[in-house]
Amino acid sequence: MFLGPSGICKTTQAELWNRYRDALIINGDVVFVQETEETFLGWGTPWHGSSPYCENTNVPVEALIVLKQAPENSIRELTGFEKVTAVSESVFYPRWLEGGMELCLETLDHLLSALPVYELSCRPDEGAVELVERTVFGRAL
Repeated sequence: MFLGPSGICKTTQAELWNRYRDALIINGDVVFVQETEETFLGWGTPWHGSSPYCENTNVPVEALIVLKQAPENSIRELTGFEKVTAVSESVFYPRWLEGGMELCLETLDHLLSALPVYELSCRPDEGAVELVERTVFGRAL
């Protein structure tokens, strides 16, 4: 799952994965995360901002990728407070729902405890896809 502020190229990275690895893009802006007994699922939503993607389906979340634009591709795993800070900036907190904040924070705690979070500094090219693929999956797919 790609994270970052508006305009950081989340949709561009997703489109690169679609082009080079035939990945399904479920949403370009807002994804809900569901914790199951076995894994975490990312669900597409009907809210998609400027992105045309809004699939009513889910995919397993293997890692969280915080995007940064850079002239060269590099990736590093985030840990501790840096990990929490980077991901928290991209979370939509349901303050209107009774118990929503608590549920969201509990899910976030479990998500950050279970999955790796990486900072990807990159260009919009196939090299960025290959770098994430090797890092997250341990091999080129």
